[in-house]
Amino acid sequence: MAKTRSLLLDFETDEVGRLAREKKTERKALLNAFSDPSDIVRERALIAAVDLADPTVVADIVRALSDDVADVRIAAAQALAFYHQPRTVPDLIKGLKDDSTWVRSHCAVGLSKLLNGPIWARISSDDVEKIVDDFPDMGEEDINRFLTGLKMKPSVVDRFMNWRSQGFDIEVDVSSIVEELEGAPILLSEAAAEKLEAPKVVGVSDDVEVILSELPDEIRETLPPEDLRRLTPASARELVQKLKVSIPSEPKKKKKAVKVRKVKKVRKKKKPTAQDDLIEKLPAEVRKEVGDETLATLSVEELEALLSSTGEIEPEETAVEPEPIEGAVDPRMQEFVDKYGEEKAELLISIPEVMLEGIPEDQIQEMDLETLKGLTQALEPRE
Repeated sequence: MAKTRSLLLDFETDEVGRLAREKKTERKALLNAFSDPSDIVRERALIAAVDLADPTVVADIVRALSDDVADVRIAAAQALAFYHQPRTVPDLIKGLKDDSTWVRSHCAVGLSKLLNGPIWARISSDDVEKIVDDFPDMGEEDINRFLTGLKMKPSVVDRFMNWRSQGFDIEVDVSSIVEELEGAPILLSEAAAEKLEAPKVVGVSDDVEVILSELPDEIRETLPPEDLRRLTPASARELVQKLKVSIPSEPKKKKKAVKVRKVKKVRKKKKPTAQDDLIEKLPAEVRKEVGDETLATLSVEELEALLSSTGEIEPEETAVEPEPIEGAVDPRMQEFVDKYGEEKAELLISIPEVMLEGIPEDQIQEMDLETLKGLTQALEPRE
């Protein structure tokens, strides 16, 4: 315990995670550190829990969501979001009511991995309360209607209702983090990387934007725009420094190899489906723009249409496309103009309809023109 505590105080969280993977005594010491008298030790122990690479610890992590110290709750929410286990859904939903923006953001990320569709960070407090109280005085049909109103797709509603019927007492899936741990980074040229910079949030000053750019994109995307607009350079700097403390340190290559081998022992091989094959063939930029969660909900026919629109494959049938009628107007144009204005409509009309189905309307509303132009360029067929 003394060794583990000393390493945590020195912020050697990856080393603590490695030791806990290899020795049961060190694992026990790490779990005991979740309730250490020092809030610094508690916070860093929860960060080290990510390096432990063991989803069975979520039951111990959940208790830290009620810690008195905000930084400890942030670390707990971040760890739960990483492991994305169904049994933590009720706790992540409760976390949406937390006073800390960062706790709410990490809980929203965790929920989006389990129940994609709703923008969890923007669900009203009344709706959150209704879910937390288990839908008082509501029948199953009313609950289904309520969840659909939150932008949940039918398949996700069914999944939620199934978990709920079991009291969310779902067996921990040890293999669920393998893909995340083994995923290879996408290597980009310097020029390409510049084109993929995080979009600027409307209403945020240039000084604040520069400070926020220090955060990883995956963290920035979880921060509600309405909270970012309130930041001053001073408060932005304070928040960025606080969030950086909760981000696990970059694992060294050698240690990462040990981590992956450890998990591979429990990995269950799964035969790729037809959908998996089609998603694999999509260009990387298209997968990034559409999102893995949205792609997973598309049928084989929808994926084939999407793949065809990117120019990666030739359609199986060689039916002749009808010649466009001169002066004809795409029927979607007026709808886009009414919802988003003429400038956005001119850009949206060039995006295949199947691609737009996976993007919520309120997300399109928030996009500025530069972001929308980047999206249309990423979806242009490649020669």
